Amino acid sequence: MTKTSEEFEKQIKRIHDVLVQDTAVVTWNDKIPDPHNPKQPRQIDITIKKENEITHIECRDHKEPQNTKWIEELFGRKVSLQATAMIAVSSSGFTEGAIIKAKTLGVYLCDLKYLEAEEILSWGRKTVITFSYYTFSNLRISFFLDSIKGIIPEEAQKGIFSKPEYMDVLFNQIKYQFNQNTDFIFPYGFQFGKIEFGNIEILGREVKGLSLRGDVDIINFDYECPTFQSFQVPSKGYNLIASVEKNDASQIEIIKSKTGFSKIFIDLSIIPHGPPNSVFAGKITVNKLIGSKKYPPQFELIGSQEKEVFINEAEFVLAELIE
Repeated sequence: MTKTSEEFEKQIKRIHDVLVQDTAVVTWNDKIPDPHNPKQPRQIDITIKKENEITHIECRDHKEPQNTKWIEELFGRKVSLQATAMIAVSSSGFTEGAIIKAKTLGVYLCDLKYLEAEEILSWGRKTVITFSYYTFSNLRISFFLDSIKGIIPEEAQKGIFSKPEYMDVLFNQIKYQFNQNTDFIFPYGFQFGKIEFGNIEILGREVKGLSLRGDVDIINFDYECPTFQSFQVPSKGYNLIASVEKNDASQIEIIKSKTGFSKIFIDLSIIPHGPPNSVFAGKITVNKLIGSKKYPPQFELIGSQEKEVFINEAEFVLAELIE
């Protein structure tokens, strides 16, 4: 199985997670015993299990529309493995003969169709995802050491800038302080006393603590997924089951069901870096997400929200620790 095919199957699994909500269990790359040879497991791209019923979903991510032969093979698998139902999903659609054969044999068909701009506009604008960042100004960062005797300030500053991970840890740590306090009115002047920071050194001398003061504001970056697809039964008539918005690398994906449930998947590794002197706040807001009272929109975030921080405007101060 290629990586592209695997990702396609996972995407179809996520779509069905939304479609069945909490009424069934959806499993990707499932293994089930062969009814005629229980010691021999059979691989199924996706299964949907609900009470005593099991639906098999087989996926193909090919360039050409899938033909009658594949539909006949799937029908044979359905009978042999005693599945309740069989769903065939193609990324490239089906031939006319395959559609007729599937209807005759009772194999359900679905495909992913890339939608044109006119179709998208008829439904309203795409979903906009907003990433929030804290941006800092007038920063003063103080490093407390047992002694600063003999330290040349310029050399100390070079030592600080040679360790960008120090700023990553520091500002990713204090952003949680801002997130926990909902009373802030931005822009906001802040001051943190001696911050416990772990084992760090400047020019070979251990830093006993940090203090930080400055101004913080919040800025937003809007992202609109460029790709829009529909998950539907292949037919001449319009028969939408779910819509899918995603970026081309599939690191952001939004699935909307016509039944009123949405799910968004975001790989945090692709969150864009903010401008200098800023840190990703870990806050994401989304508009145009449908949902219901029973099934509100859900988020699935992959990866860490702690990002590299580029502090290029700050006053760095060395001070002796006074007990």
